[in-house]
Amino acid sequence: MAKLVVVLGGDGVGPEVTEAATHILRQAEYPLEIQTPPCGEEVVDEFGTAFPDEARELCDKADAILFGSTGEASILIMAYLRYVLKTYANVRPMKYYPGSYSPLANPSNIDFVIVRENLEGMYPGREGDISDLAQALPDYRDLVGKKFADFGEGKFAIRIITKEGTDRIARFACELARKRKKKGSMGKVTCVTKQNMLRESCGLFKARVEQVLKDYPELEYEHFHVDDAARRLVRFPQKMDVIVASNMFGDILSDLGAELVGGLGIAPSGCYSDEKAYFESVHGSAPDIAGKGIVNPTATILSAAMMLEYLGLEREASALENAVASVYRERNILTRDQGGTATTMQFAQAVLKKNT
Repeated sequence: MAKLVVVLGGDGVGPEVTEAATHILRQAEYPLEIQTPPCGEEVVDEFGTAFPDEARELCDKADAILFGSTGEASILIMAYLRYVLKTYANVRPMKYYPGSYSPLANPSNIDFVIVRENLEGMYPGREGDISDLAQALPDYRDLVGKKFADFGEGKFAIRIITKEGTDRIARFACELARKRKKKGSMGKVTCVTKQNMLRESCGLFKARVEQVLKDYPELEYEHFHVDDAARRLVRFPQKMDVIVASNMFGDILSDLGAELVGGLGIAPSGCYSDEKAYFESVHGSAPDIAGKGIVNPTATILSAAMMLEYLGLEREASALENAVASVYRERNILTRDQGGTATTMQFAQAVLKKNT
């Protein structure tokens, strides 16, 4: 039976990149029922919201969701996809395709994945006035002995790390590393924290990751502080396999990782719960180039390939990724960010041609 895929364009360049990916999915005649309900900033005037009931009801029924990008209008969509669907694991592959525009002298064979905890950490922003914190915890002192009342007027942000959430993301990362090892990767999990300064929250994250790793003796393990990890990603990217990190650290490192392999236009992602998943590019809505037909749809097309794999269409997923790789290798039809002149849809057509 055909799988129900709901495509949500979202804001900015989102409708353009999802249109490109959806064109390929339809023309390739995969066993998919693709629905594109109204959503995003372009329907706010008509429906009074970027996420009409029709779109939400289809998402509730969907086997998978392909999403464009979140701007200011589509915050409700992002909240639904992440917090209502409880998609706790944000998987962001960083893979170099020969021919892409990497700033590194030797980007060959970069192929690692950042597994970002998607529901805890610093997101969503849990913030307020320091005076409220001083009132709630009048006797608390930090490492240098200061009370909250000593700071004066200002704001605070709370970071949440739980045992359950960390165990869950650690196990997801380990299962992914085990799966990748079967396909030839090194089978290594790298835990990233800032435990030397955030002793309690990062300390718990590191300890729980290491506890879960005990169930995976076939996997290698290492730990780095986030600043050191950033340096190592630039200096030794080929030595990375699966990186597991809390929400904000994973978010920041994945942008760095994307630049190593050619930029945000190439970086896909998938967000998984135990029952649902949605797929989107790592890049944002890029309003400065929206509507110009020049945005690179690679990240969304590769996200669609991840979606195909999730839906059990592994052969089709591999073929689609290989088609993208072939277009980059030839360097004849690339978008402006990759040194070419192709439009968004011209690139999609080139990929489709290689995929058939």
